[in-house]
Amino acid sequence: MQQPTINIKTRCRRKLDLTTKLLNLHISNLPALSTSNEQPNESPIRIVCVSDTHNHQPVLPPGDILIHAGDLTESGSFDEVQAGLDWLSSQSHPHKILIAGNHDVLLDEIFLERYPDRRYGETTRTKADLNWGSVTYLEDSTMTITLPTRAAPHEPEGVTKGIERRVTVYGSPYTPVYTPSAFQYHPSPEFWENSKLATLAPQDNLIVVTHGPPKFYLDRRDFHRAGCPYLLQEITRLRPRLHVFGHIHAAHGRVDVVLDRVREAYDDIRIGWGGWGTLAWMAVLVGWNKAKRVIGFGKSDASKATTFVNASVVGGRQNKLTNDVVVIEL
Repeated sequence: MQQPTINIKTRCRRKLDLTTKLLNLHISNLPALSTSNEQPNESPIRIVCVSDTHNHQPVLPPGDILIHAGDLTESGSFDEVQAGLDWLSSQSHPHKILIAGNHDVLLDEIFLERYPDRRYGETTRTKADLNWGSVTYLEDSTMTITLPTRAAPHEPEGVTKGIERRVTVYGSPYTPVYTPSAFQYHPSPEFWENSKLATLAPQDNLIVVTHGPPKFYLDRRDFHRAGCPYLLQEITRLRPRLHVFGHIHAAHGRVDVVLDRVREAYDDIRIGWGGWGTLAWMAVLVGWNKAKRVIGFGKSDASKATTFVNASVVGGRQNKLTNDVVVIEL
């Protein structure tokens, strides 16, 4: 009775091995990834990414936009949240964006209605009493930021070419349910299909900020992948320029990936949504993309890379500051 199970595992392993070889072949045929601004006359947008500070207030480098991807606090009390907002507001960045994390319970009023014992500290002041200062809070919502163009190195100070630098930022605090905590959901396609994220169309300089990671991308905790596959579906569809998150402290870092159709097939097979038919289609895509590059026919399916950033700055059981703040230039 055990033999069929062993055969199934062997077939799955063979399929994954072939899938990985195809992806590596595809990557070797791609041009060098483009991860920086393609317009030399336009100054890059400097984005400072931080997450999971848990009441710490690390020194932050300068930049145009400061993004905090949640877990500003440890217990989510009013005093903790307000102290975190005061710290963020004191920073010099012209634009400061915050989403909540599962520890920031004060910001999830529905959760506190169900679990009133999780309202730590004083109970008279609520989310409505917070002083947000210069911080913009996103909760399944978007904003557009327009930055003036800086002077080129050879031009006098204050002289610009009049070209605006613009980005759209989407933010969501939600993570897959683990233990009773703020802003959690049971992973399903319906959750993200009903979100503001699903209404967005692919666009240049789109930044997605979520507290939790997508499946397979900087989401490893011990031997477990904690990311959401349905969030990955939306990220693959949108191919944002930057995706910032945190939540999984041990997976801090940055990775640049071309989210083309080959990568999508590869991820579907790893999740378990794709079988041998998907593998065959992936092989066709790999061959077609190589042929297009060799003969110079048409445009490659590869596009500018998406930069994934797990910006968690704490680590270990005591949530001590262990990781560097990540700075990205778009």
